[in-house]
Amino acid sequence: MVPAIRVPRRAQFAAVAAVAALALTACTPDEPAPTPSTSAPTEPVVTAAPSESQSAAPAPMAIGELASVPLTVADGVDPGPAQGRSVNLPEGWSAEVWTAIPDARLAAWTPDGRLLVSSGDFGVVHVLTPGQGGEAPASSVMLDGLRSPQGLAFTDDGATLVVGESDRLVAYDYAAGVASNPRVILDGLPSNGHGAKAVAISEGTVYYSLGSRSNREPAEREANPERAAVGAVGLDGSGNRVFARGVRNGFALDFAPDGTLFVAVNQMDNLPYPFQDDSGRFGEVFTEFVNDNPVEQLTRLTDGIDLGWPLCVPDSRDGVTDVPYVPDAEFNADGSRLDCGALPATQVGLPAHSAPLGMTFTHDTALADVLGAGALVGAHGSWNRTPPQEPYVAFAPWDDATATLGAAQYLMTGFQDDGGARWGRPVMPVVGPDGSVYVTDDHAGLVYRLTPGP
Repeated sequence: MVPAIRVPRRAQFAAVAAVAALALTACTPDEPAPTPSTSAPTEPVVTAAPSESQSAAPAPMAIGELASVPLTVADGVDPGPAQGRSVNLPEGWSAEVWTAIPDARLAAWTPDGRLLVSSGDFGVVHVLTPGQGGEAPASSVMLDGLRSPQGLAFTDDGATLVVGESDRLVAYDYAAGVASNPRVILDGLPSNGHGAKAVAISEGTVYYSLGSRSNREPAEREANPERAAVGAVGLDGSGNRVFARGVRNGFALDFAPDGTLFVAVNQMDNLPYPFQDDSGRFGEVFTEFVNDNPVEQLTRLTDGIDLGWPLCVPDSRDGVTDVPYVPDAEFNADGSRLDCGALPATQVGLPAHSAPLGMTFTHDTALADVLGAGALVGAHGSWNRTPPQEPYVAFAPWDDATATLGAAQYLMTGFQDDGGARWGRPVMPVVGPDGSVYVTDDHAGLVYRLTPGP
């Protein structure tokens, strides 16, 4: 049995449900983290096995229940807040503090087996060359003086690197750990609000995130440039356009086994109750509901798609896969501004306010032989929920027959104690040439190496 991440079902959304009073929530990656603590980590919350179509996905190793695993430390590395810590991983897996990188954010493996890591607050991109045995990687600054660099992606031939800065996209020639010949692809992009730029590249087109300025403001759909979108532009800067709209903060981007672009979305906060049911609370904002709604979205993007924000709301009352939409109670109550029933369903719902920031598909990596094809997602955790939604790394299995993702399963937890205090916040998981999963953590300033057991 492969457990799935729990998101409340229909009965749990009812206004009359017996639930504890919890504080209002948010899921913005730029908000401050809670104070770290030395208390023991929490265990993941799981439910029943996924559906038959999900279990058909090629996953040689069922994740199952997670177990506490001590973090070892590579030679010469200062583990900082990870000193003496443990994390929760699948049985047989090990975890190592591989290196220390302040504000370690997004990451990408180079064609020649080095790991690039962006440090947005420091304006740099680091290049890490793996060492031998238990050695830490050799680390140096590859690019400096950038404007809050985040996204990193290579062209199909590996010869060109694109970096997403706060207000522009820049391309570089890449060879042997050196990036040279910078040229600006796109400049003057808005950087306020959810302004960090993730990037993904396919067949000469650069896809980039252009998140919303606000929490929930319909006017941003008509702004110039349009916000809450994923853009597309040629490597030469030509043909810039909106590829997908209504994407509140689609910061995690990658390509599935079928070549289509997927996104993980940080959804809105303080959502008015959108269901005209017997509760009589339509349009109200109350903590029992907003703590677990709306779910974060993990779904496919196609040219011209609309994910509805903020006029339509993901409706996960009947489950966390194939999630439909309902009209927003404040901005689109009668459905006249946007037909929510006509929008393609979200493939997977992730726990509300968990802030997914990085995503990597495994099908073309050495990990596929162990875990199968699917999407690894790094989630930062909520910033003001009470109790906080915990940070995690999750895995959503891919079903070749339907070309869809199944319900997500926890792969790594343990960054948060029972009181909600955290010592770390994962950002992005990437798979190395050795089949290990390398996870960045901007709060602890570390990169972890997760290695599957025999």
